[in-house]
Amino acid sequence: MGFRRAWKGDEWQAFALQLVQRRHGPENVQIVPDSVGGDAGLEFFTTNGCLYQCYAPEEVSDVKKAASAMKAKAGRDLPKLSKNKDKIEAILSGISVNRWILLCPFLDNKDVVADVRNRGIALKGQSLSFLADDFEALCHSQEDFAGEIEQLKALSLGPPLSIDMPTPVDVSAAGETSIGTRIDEKLGRAYGSAATARQIATRRDAYVKAHLYRENALDQLRQNHAVLWERAYQSIEAEETRLIAVGASSTLPAEQLQSSTQKIEESLAKALPTLQAGVITQIALGTVSDWLIRCPLDFPEAG
Repeated sequence: MGFRRAWKGDEWQAFALQLVQRRHGPENVQIVPDSVGGDAGLEFFTTNGCLYQCYAPEEVSDVKKAASAMKAKAGRDLPKLSKNKDKIEAILSGISVNRWILLCPFLDNKDVVADVRNRGIALKGQSLSFLADDFEALCHSQEDFAGEIEQLKALSLGPPLSIDMPTPVDVSAAGETSIGTRIDEKLGRAYGSAATARQIATRRDAYVKAHLYRENALDQLRQNHAVLWERAYQSIEAEETRLIAVGASSTLPAEQLQSSTQKIEESLAKALPTLQAGVITQIALGTVSDWLIRCPLDFPEAG
């Protein structure tokens, strides 16, 4: 199973909290605010003795650099348990700590495991009052929470959408395939001599870009937000059925395109109220592009 590697720090912390709450129960997890005096080496803890510190490395492709950053994070934060022992003891109020866990999006290097555990052993040797005899410091990743992630996906509470915007190279490459050819044909029939070749090409590229974005967005929904994906699919399918059965509301191509886009936007906005308006617009435009490619939306030859 592949997991998203690149995260912003606050975004990862919010998602990690969901994972920990899913595992331990939200009623058994306490967030430690860091707005005053820092987080003291933990961002949340559980009533059964697990301290969690979250970290999302900026480097996600270079394994060695990512590992170095993770070890440095543990090197900064584990000593805080000793430095802030009085504050932490007051926060825990009698809870005996058996685990300190550095929770990262991924874990590729076993040296990180050894480094974190050795630091934990050294900390344990300081005989802090709140550390249990079986205290261990560990590094976990999304792989350790695969079950919880699947549960969140089923509830459409999976990772935040991270939709890649197609690059000019992507658009150009797709425009040279049958996708671009089909859209060119449809737009050529729609606008005829009323539009120049450059204008047709510009519109084609816009629809190709929207089509690629739509595919990326629906794929992200399918992988991480099954319920939302099902709603999106049903809304799009219903609008396509309406178009085929009833036809477009206008005989003018530009109005047909605008009307179809608007109807899809309205349908998706009702079905997916939590999605950003910009994402919905891109999916709507991409759906019209898909219709142009597959033929549900067509135009007679322009005069």
